[in-house]
Amino acid sequence: MRKHFNIMLVLSFSGAIISGILLYQHYFPEMNLGVISCGKGFSNPCIAIGQSPYSKLFGIPIAAYGVLYFAILTFMMLLADYAEEYYYHIFMSLMFPIVIAGVMADIILAVLMIKIGEICYLCVSTYIINIFLLALLYFYLKKISNREKLFEIIKNFFMPESPDRKAVLSLFVVFIFFLSFSVFAATIILQSRVSASQTPESKITKLISDFYNEEPQSIDFPETNMNLGNSAAKVKIYVFNDFLCSACYKFYNIEKYILARYKNKVEIKYYHYPLDSSCNKYMDETIYANSCQASRAMFAAASMNIFEEYFYSHFSDYPFFKDGYGSEQIFKNFEEAMKIKNSINDKKSFELFLNSKEATDLIKKHIEFAEKLKIEATPTIYIAGRKIVGVPPREFVSAIIDRELSK
Repeated sequence: MRKHFNIMLVLSFSGAIISGILLYQHYFPEMNLGVISCGKGFSNPCIAIGQSPYSKLFGIPIAAYGVLYFAILTFMMLLADYAEEYYYHIFMSLMFPIVIAGVMADIILAVLMIKIGEICYLCVSTYIINIFLLALLYFYLKKISNREKLFEIIKNFFMPESPDRKAVLSLFVVFIFFLSFSVFAATIILQSRVSASQTPESKITKLISDFYNEEPQSIDFPETNMNLGNSAAKVKIYVFNDFLCSACYKFYNIEKYILARYKNKVEIKYYHYPLDSSCNKYMDETIYANSCQASRAMFAAASMNIFEEYFYSHFSDYPFFKDGYGSEQIFKNFEEAMKIKNSINDKKSFELFLNSKEATDLIKKHIEFAEKLKIEATPTIYIAGRKIVGVPPREFVSAIIDRELSK
């Protein structure tokens, strides 16, 4: 039984850690979780579920309840381990109905996950942990021969007669209260930190009002081979980008959130506008050296059908190469993109596209089109026929998308 107990302790502690990760990701969806991420590239179902309307209960993220649930189980197991046999059986037995309730809640959450149309692997792992805990507790209770005596012991725990057992019950209740208080207080602190960094709601309302007060333009955007999202999506976002631009990197973090949250409901289409005089004749001076080469790399990746993977790899590395971009970085991102795509490494074809006349012609075509629209800065974004210059607040972009989807 000791072996089973240790497994249960590890499982409950792991559940608390995973729930904590989900809670943190709920408030900071732009964070890169590396190997524990739900998906590769822009595919992250955990963010989509964590930002869905079903992600909260009474204003508190579901993940916070998960942290509290597994923390209580861990606490009860530690009490059972260090207490005498009398309390060991009490706490182990009390866990059984709690875990049954947890499994029932998981079934409801799984149904909602199916309704959303995403599979959050971190969420599923907590469901699996619960099933294992339930099975182990069932085998524990099955081995107890005198269950009537066990029920009597549990009854006496909640209706104690001796002063020492009254004290134990009081301490147990107080600890559960403070544990709950700590988890929810930490959640509120996280929420406050996020709220402090967000754009005030009054400003978002004004931005939305000003945005829709503008007359939409009827623009015939040319074809581009640089697309993210669903080509059949209702909402189209057009972005003129310099792929070495620091503001474009900031917008990339918003794009990650948009593509995760709205997945099949949005398409983002990119156009070259390098702020580099070596290929952009409308630039009096170069702002981002080698951004023409970065545009060529994006063209090559798109031509090989690895644009999404290359784009993700490129901007994931941006903080490390922003002041020293060159051929070495281009091919490093190509290697990473091919790994994400699980494709055969065809470096020769990539190099041919990179240095092709087609790349030169398309970049030039996009620059000329941008000039007709009087584009002067990157990113310049078009949604619903209206123009946004610079990096808009994430809440502002989400509000526009929600409004367009509701039409």
